[in-house]
Amino acid sequence: MTEAAGRPPAFRIADLIVAEGPEGAERILIAGLTVTVAAGEIVAVLADDTGSAAALTQVLAGRRRAQYGAIVVGEAGRSRRVTPVTPAGVSVVAAEGRCPDGPAPVVVVDAVGGPRSEEYGAEPARTAARQGSAVLLVTTDAGTAATADRTVHLNRAPRPAPRPKAEVRFSTEALLEAAAGSLTAAGVGAERAALVARVLVDADVRGHFSHGVGLLPMYLDRLRQGGIDPAAEPEWSQEDGSVVRVDARGGFGQVAADLAARRCAERAARTGLAAVAVRGNNHIGMLAAYRDHFVRHGVVGLVLNVSGPSVAAPGAGRPTLGNDAVCMVVPREGTSPLVVDFATGTVASGKIRHAAHRGERVPATWLVDREGRPTTDPEELDRGGAVPVFGGHKGLGVAVITEVLAGILAGGTVSPLVHKQRAEPERAMDCSQLFLALSPDAFGNPPVEKLLDVLSGAVAAGYPQGPPEVHLPEQQERLAEAAAAEHGVPVPASVVEQLGWAAPQAAPATTGGAA
Repeated sequence: MTEAAGRPPAFRIADLIVAEGPEGAERILIAGLTVTVAAGEIVAVLADDTGSAAALTQVLAGRRRAQYGAIVVGEAGRSRRVTPVTPAGVSVVAAEGRCPDGPAPVVVVDAVGGPRSEEYGAEPARTAARQGSAVLLVTTDAGTAATADRTVHLNRAPRPAPRPKAEVRFSTEALLEAAAGSLTAAGVGAERAALVARVLVDADVRGHFSHGVGLLPMYLDRLRQGGIDPAAEPEWSQEDGSVVRVDARGGFGQVAADLAARRCAERAARTGLAAVAVRGNNHIGMLAAYRDHFVRHGVVGLVLNVSGPSVAAPGAGRPTLGNDAVCMVVPREGTSPLVVDFATGTVASGKIRHAAHRGERVPATWLVDREGRPTTDPEELDRGGAVPVFGGHKGLGVAVITEVLAGILAGGTVSPLVHKQRAEPERAMDCSQLFLALSPDAFGNPPVEKLLDVLSGAVAAGYPQGPPEVHLPEQQERLAEAAAAEHGVPVPASVVEQLGWAAPQAAPATTGGAA
């Protein structure tokens, strides 16, 4: 919306996004509001609900932080990200949340003097406008909005979220068989097909569908175009010492990764400490899929991976870094290991593509478009969009550590040099991984399980009303495994159709949710 003709802009809100709720499950209150108000003009922002109206005035009053946006005050005002600090020259008067019953909240941007403090209603707001101030009426009342020079509708006509597409549910065994069958039909040896299928299905069973069988159509395309050599044999280029190196030679990433995890765990169990560097590799799937090797040998494992550019550094709008991954595995007697597995982006890129498979939107915090603006459209990822790095500059620090260890040292590369597997299906990714393993025996056999219990208790103690069901790593995955055992493993119908699979008779298609 442009400002009134012939009047200089006095106040501008640009691309304001406000959300509430936990990360990954946010509810958008304001979805990209942009409005310009000229000196001496009244613009009404008409909200559909008091919650959105209150959120806007709270941000402008400095009592709430927006996820994204900028405020510009004055014609030559300096644009900046929204912070909890009220911009100079902005006065928010009347109580937010009182509309429509009470006076509408009014934002007065004083173009001629200091902020005013009166309780402005519609008519006093017009007086302020005549004195040269820019006025924003924030209201849910169309009658109040009608008194303004212009009306902007807050969140009016956003693109409707598409209905979730159908799912097909498989038993774990049926899904393993189907995935391996697609690979063998493409010329992959039975043993390798079974390994790749196991890694993919393990991700689906654990609830990480971004790394599951939804990747199979891409894998098969890369096989056809030469990006994956199904017969490549990993080659050891250094086998002596505590650090060994293996060249994956552009084969299935899972083959070299499984070999590296096994060798690393075996050596650490004997010598106390071991490292295996993998270079020249392709996508290896979910890092936690290799946990059993560390568990079997009773060693703590650490796996780091670098991948092709899909992540933007803080404030950047273009993907220049890989959505690298870090995973730690700590064995425990008589129960599941503690597994910490995460990407250095706000979210794994595959989770965004999984949402696209299902016809769903993504939270605005997951993705920015080619202009660096938050977007809820998952298709923007492959149109040049980027995943923000998690945790701001601290998250960037974790990414750089991963780049040095798994990229520079292990692979002689960094993520900007890695080929993107979707954009260049005819080329091996040439990514790299570092597998580390440490034996508790080498550290004097500390009471790992007892101290983990103390650590878990310390986290739980921070919740006065008791911890939520999921408050530590691996708990979410255990719940997903239980759900998969009871209800089957969901696979988007679009993926099933692409692969030409028949839906299992015992697992009919659903339209989302548990079967």
